[in-house]
Amino acid sequence: MKCFSINAKIVVGLFPMLIAANPSFARIGEAESQIDHRYGKPAGKWDDYVGYKKLYHWHGFDVMVTFLDGVSQSEMFVKKEGLTDARVQKHLNKIVGVGQNGVIYDAEHGVFTTKPFEEKYLAARKAAWAKTDGKPNQ
Repeated sequence: MKCFSINAKIVVGLFPMLIAANPSFARIGEAESQIDHRYGKPAGKWDDYVGYKKLYHWHGFDVMVTFLDGVSQSEMFVKKEGLTDARVQKHLNKIVGVGQNGVIYDAEHGVFTTKPFEEKYLAARKAAWAKTDGKPNQ
């Protein structure tokens, strides 16, 4: 009975810390300030077909985040050295939240996004290319 009492005290003592823990998982749909806090000072920022992009250097990855109205719409992770194996890809899926709130991984383009934003982005890219003599980069 004494062992149960000690274990219960430990659980009760640790429970508030577990609740307060805030894992630093990225989420599509977060505010720009949250993304800046997670990945650090951006290495660059420029306008894009839809919204703008920021480049971050984070734990051996170049992370490219597309923002629209100050909210992240897609995140692309490029490993600086070596290939991204299945284990790393699974971890990135968890970090970004694939399957939650409509977040998908577009393997063809190597980017995490949502289907509505992907469609909007591809349409804007195609329209931009149509204004030139070139053909859209499919």
